Amino acid sequence: MPQEKRTPRPSSVPAPPGQGLDQQAAIKNVVASMSDGLMVINQDGEIVFTNPALTGILDLLPDQMLGRGWAELFFKDPANREFNQIIVDIITESIYHYNKQVTYKVPAGGTKDLIITTALLPSEEDGKEVGGVLVMFKDVSELTQMHRRSRELLRQSRRLFQEKLEGLDRLARAVAHEIRNPVTTIGGLAGRLLADKPPESRDARYLQRILDGTARLERMVEEVRIYADLPAPVRRPANLAEWLGKVVAPFRSLAKKQGVRLSLSGAGKGHQAAEAMIDPPLLAKVLEIILTNALEAMPQGGQLKVGLMCDSVSGVIAVSDTGKGMSPADLPYVFDPFFTTKADAVGMSLAIAKRIALEHQGDITVASRPGCGTTFTLTIPQDGGLGGELDTEAQSRPPEMK
Repeated sequence: MPQEKRTPRPSSVPAPPGQGLDQQAAIKNVVASMSDGLMVINQDGEIVFTNPALTGILDLLPDQMLGRGWAELFFKDPANREFNQIIVDIITESIYHYNKQVTYKVPAGGTKDLIITTALLPSEEDGKEVGGVLVMFKDVSELTQMHRRSRELLRQSRRLFQEKLEGLDRLARAVAHEIRNPVTTIGGLAGRLLADKPPESRDARYLQRILDGTARLERMVEEVRIYADLPAPVRRPANLAEWLGKVVAPFRSLAKKQGVRLSLSGAGKGHQAAEAMIDPPLLAKVLEIILTNALEAMPQGGQLKVGLMCDSVSGVIAVSDTGKGMSPADLPYVFDPFFTTKADAVGMSLAIAKRIALEHQGDITVASRPGCGTTFTLTIPQDGGLGGELDTEAQSRPPEMK
């Protein structure tokens, strides 16, 4: 490196005058042991400092980088267009802080996913003008690959579930069509025969059992029809806090009548929760099903908590009761059609709730322990779909680079 050229100084390398040799050595050791790559480019565009980690990340030796320009090293490969655009942006736009994930073409072949963070360095002369650029490289290839695989697995899972829904939908329509008419006929005939029998006779008891069975089948057909006829969500922006407050409101009086203390947190009018793309009436069915089940689990009273939490990605609604809970053996099947532990239930309500949640690109899960109550958790993505790749940018402007 030419001695006559003045080199901008990052805050940690080398140490300012007045600091002891031990402190300088400690700072150098810290920089040398960093797992992230570090590079300093001076105001003439030459690379004047690299740390050991940078060699492994960029697959370039220090002698191949020091004293050379960014353009000389990387511009010749068109595959690094996005990678090169970062340095172009911070120089031409005088961007003080820049943080972005890009793909880097390795000289020996292959690619890496890097998060590049840059900062403009003040000049040594007056500290007001820009004297160089500090660039930090973090290799996130493994993390990005895991993220991509997770997204692909999620897509496949949703595709398989959609195929299952389509098959179940066809089955539901067939059940509703093929069973309804025979059940209606059997029930009607049994009712007419029962009218001619003495109430306490054996025939009357048999006919009453037939009527009870047909009534149960009719309820099953009706719930299957509801499942089959669920409309596709028509999503629009909605404030989750206000929406949830309206959904919960009708259940307050029901809870009070059976001695259940219902509490709601993070929701209601005036709460500033993020908006999400939902079909408000359709998604309300999910909460109505969960709240109804919770109240049924506490016939002698208890506590019912409904809470909303929102971040930049999703809204999460948790509904917890202090009922009898569920057996661990039953938990894997609670969202399956026709699964129920109640003698007089059909077992379609939670299947309906699950389908609506998934068609909102969200999900619903359950956690429960016998004697400790149950918690249902509904997750709703705020963007109405899958999240994006890792990509962050933070920018601000200092004095222009001279």
